[in-house]
Amino acid sequence: MDIVALKVTIIGDQGVGKTSLVLRYTKNTFPESYMPTLGADFSVKDEVLDNGKRVQLYLWDLAGNPTFKVMRQYYLAGSRVILICFAVDDPSSFRSVRTNLKDINRDRSRSLPVIIVGTKGDLKDAVGQAEIDALCKAEGLPYIRTSAKTGENVHALFLKAATVGVQ
Repeated sequence: MDIVALKVTIIGDQGVGKTSLVLRYTKNTFPESYMPTLGADFSVKDEVLDNGKRVQLYLWDLAGNPTFKVMRQYYLAGSRVILICFAVDDPSSFRSVRTNLKDINRDRSRSLPVIIVGTKGDLKDAVGQAEIDALCKAEGLPYIRTSAKTGENVHALFLKAATVGVQ
């Protein structure tokens, strides 16, 4: 059976846990100390979908530091799915989701699947579920709450990304 290659790009503010999410998914580890991504990190993981289709996920974890924002359009090229992350304990990172949506909609020539990802689901919420639901409803986007620390919904997130990316 053929393997489908799928580029998944992960964006969001600095410190929301994008790298931790990727490390939990690809290596089943959780880093206890913070180390910011410079530019982008790249990982590969094979996945088998419920229908038996094999997918090779090319995960591009983009730096959240505003300094690197200018390079984002180049990393988004060829993406089949975009994950926009915010930390559920950080309202400012949630506000950035709308900015990220505007930026990626301006930079891309065709519509791509986007999944909104709430990270740090093991921490106390500072973003109301009603706000999240309103944004996702207005934009017509799915939402998945995750925790890289506990592993909650991490595999489900990337399985969903793989599934919508090959459709």
